[in-house]
Amino acid sequence: MHIIEDEAFGSYIQSDLADFISLSLLISKLSPDKIPRHMVARILLEASKCEELLDAFGAPRNKYWAPVRMATAVAKAFSRVIYNMFHIYYSAKGYNLLEVEGDFISATRESLFSLLKVFVKASGHFIKVVKRMKLNKMPVPATEYRFNNTPIDGKLKANLRRKTAENPRDTAVFLATSFLNLAEECNWLDVHKKLKPGQYHSCIPDTINEVRLRHVANDFHNLQSTYDTYLSASDIAESDENLPVMRGQITVVFHLLDTVVTLVHFYERHSLSNWNTSLESSIENKKLLAIIIEYFIAFTDKYVVATQELCRNVLKSYAIQGEIEVPIPNYRGFHVRPSTLIAKIIIHYGSEVRMKLDGTIYDASLPLELFRANEELNQRKREAVTKYSLDHKLVKNDAGASYEAPLMKRILRAVFLDLLEKQKIMIYDNDYSFDDIELHMNETLAEFIKRAIVLYLAMGKIDITSGDTVCFQGDSRVLEDIKTLADSGYGEDKFGNNVVLPKSLSYLKR
Repeated sequence: MHIIEDEAFGSYIQSDLADFISLSLLISKLSPDKIPRHMVARILLEASKCEELLDAFGAPRNKYWAPVRMATAVAKAFSRVIYNMFHIYYSAKGYNLLEVEGDFISATRESLFSLLKVFVKASGHFIKVVKRMKLNKMPVPATEYRFNNTPIDGKLKANLRRKTAENPRDTAVFLATSFLNLAEECNWLDVHKKLKPGQYHSCIPDTINEVRLRHVANDFHNLQSTYDTYLSASDIAESDENLPVMRGQITVVFHLLDTVVTLVHFYERHSLSNWNTSLESSIENKKLLAIIIEYFIAFTDKYVVATQELCRNVLKSYAIQGEIEVPIPNYRGFHVRPSTLIAKIIIHYGSEVRMKLDGTIYDASLPLELFRANEELNQRKREAVTKYSLDHKLVKNDAGASYEAPLMKRILRAVFLDLLEKQKIMIYDNDYSFDDIELHMNETLAEFIKRAIVLYLAMGKIDITSGDTVCFQGDSRVLEDIKTLADSGYGEDKFGNNVVLPKSLSYLKR
């Protein structure tokens, strides 16, 4: 390819830049509140076309033409954001938005106006560059552009036949579950609560960055797409008002995230690096960060939080309820690992699941609640010790008898070894000696054996295999995974060592 001289390139490309230059000139002379949405859409188109053309000729690496290329990037970024915000502002009333702290409509209007002012300023900066580079010889007259702003003051009849959704209950449950999972994954959005305005810069790019936001925005877009494909205009969406409301929250969250991606990209690419000295910055970092954090991130977080209870109600309505009975964890009952894994399964699905033990109900989504069940399970183990001891052939006929300490300890050792052989007892610590246990005055054989075994149980040196089971009640999807977890030893072997879980539970690794 041949090298094009800088100034010669101007006359070569000027006709392709004509509409972008003319629209920028027009916008630079308008009051921000007089810029119609369709004008923003047109300059977004022209800026995108010019950016691609300039890139093809290598303008980003050319000192003379880099300011023009930068101007197209600024126009493209802010026109895209502003166009999206026009959409949010005009569509918000149809989203069935839940109540959150702050006036979302007013905040949208104020942020939109602030960005329109930036747009006007940026357009003015670009026109200065155009004049300096003598590119304004062929402007398109403003009268040639027509931008109608048709008011939306009515609705067409909703007379299209409703479709019958296939497996609508499953789709509703999937959407509610997926939203709750996404809410858990993007809990970092609450950064707006933790920082003061002077600290906003500290969260970019470590907490808030373009890649992370784009990933989450795509996830919410997928939910919106799934709803529109399988539930929109269906019988079930018409009969259950919660479903359209859920769709509205998914949509507003998606649009907020999808739009702020561009602003964060702009901040990371241009504001964090040295601004091209040939082109003035169109917005101060403080103002840009305030819009990013106080409007986009804050309201995204608020709507995500507000929608979680709605999703739980959808799950209550559509999730199939069931009941399973599973054995208690082999190693020390419901201690940290099994209790945490059970809670993570429940949180993953967002449903309510209860554990039932001897008439007592526990909230299985809370590990501390499951820990509490160990009190009852330990009592069962103590009762099992009594039964095992009294049923043993060396004790059964002489339970109430008292002997000298050496004989009592020999019987204890024999009983202990028999229970161990029959797998009624699990040993975790070999460092124990029956000689350390002193005989109490007037203590019977049964009392002595029970006390000794319970003592080792309390010290954590052994565990009692009681064969007890517990009952879980709730969402059948959750119960299926809890059953899989129980079949896998609740993630540990009988000695408390970690074991690999089945692939179906791979989400627990997150």
